[in-house]
Amino acid sequence: SSISRAASFCAVHLLLAAMFRATIRPLAQALRPVAAPAARGSPLAALVRPPSVAATLLARRGFAASATALGKKPKHEDGTLEGRYATALFMASSGKLDKVYEDMTGLREMMQTSSDFKLLIETPGVDPTTKVATLEAVCKKAGADGAVFNFLKVLIENKRIKKLTRIVDLFEVMFRAEKGHVLCKVTSAEPLSSSQMAEVKKAMEKRAEKGSTLIMEYTTNPAILGGLVVKMGEAVFDNSVAARLERLQVQLLQPLA
Repeated sequence: SSISRAASFCAVHLLLAAMFRATIRPLAQALRPVAAPAARGSPLAALVRPPSVAATLLARRGFAASATALGKKPKHEDGTLEGRYATALFMASSGKLDKVYEDMTGLREMMQTSSDFKLLIETPGVDPTTKVATLEAVCKKAGADGAVFNFLKVLIENKRIKKLTRIVDLFEVMFRAEKGHVLCKVTSAEPLSSSQMAEVKKAMEKRAEKGSTLIMEYTTNPAILGGLVVKMGEAVFDNSVAARLERLQVQLLQPLA
């Protein structure tokens, strides 16, 4: 539940504060890079290869109980380095995708709310052994799945831990595509009322593919002057006053026939 998750986060933040106060902050100030364990020969050193190869190597690393436990490729594919890491984790999360997704987004939330945790992730001068030990304690306290901790260890080993936020973002895109969840961002000049939000959601559900579940997000931007700008998936519906005025201005500036 959200209450138990909040309590877990609170406990983790307290743990982080206690551990970092004596260890990470002095190291961050010194900023003395410490070489991580050599990536050569690492099971994830071949992540530049096709995802199928990376997934097999991940299984050997312990991301899945066996190679046969690996799941299918995500519906959404991303060829970037971060995307290949996210793909490998997705394929290794067969049978526990919901749990891994909850844990990964929880890590991202901790980075957003805990300066100590963000410092651990982004400071290159922190000894890799210290990072691993701290993340192990954090994951254990938060009740994270073992695959998540193993994944973090591989990121540290390959010096990619600073890319964690982007990897989580891409993993979330893959998760939503798998579940049929479509992000729908609605921007208005002023906050919408609950009835207006419901009306917008109902209208967009008619445009969405059958079986899709819309994840609604509402933001405000006075610059659009009025109306709405809706981004559903990759499609953008701009019915703002600003856009209409711009279109009108273009028409008025066209030469007369």
